[in-house]
Amino acid sequence: MMQKLVRVPWIYLIILYLIVTHQMGLSMEGVVGYIFMTMSLGILFVEFVKSGDTSVLAFFLDTFYAISGVIIATALLCYALFVLPEGTLTFFHWFGYAIIVGDALFSPTNGFRTALRNFGGPVTHAGG
Repeated sequence: MMQKLVRVPWIYLIILYLIVTHQMGLSMEGVVGYIFMTMSLGILFVEFVKSGDTSVLAFFLDTFYAISGVIIATALLCYALFVLPEGTLTFFHWFGYAIIVGDALFSPTNGFRTALRNFGGPVTHAGG
């Protein structure tokens, strides 16, 4: 059961939430935005813990999901900036995009660092 949960690209839930709220015409301000913020922080935590898996397939899948998530989020951001009326984007939208970029930066880095440590690779330590 846990192995199946590890392979789920949780970061896509943030993108899906943004798409669903837009399609339903919901404002991201208020309760909807705070639910989104809480969900995003939880997903970032899960993705970071998940990236500690050291198998080669898990590392490549995590990297692929992170990069594809950034590509999809960039397309959505371009759509929101150039097509939607001005003032549509809120703090919560930008927060979600920052979480997606943060996941793309930190999860593969954590996975690579964990793999080097577990497989006896050259890990440098500060101070000697």
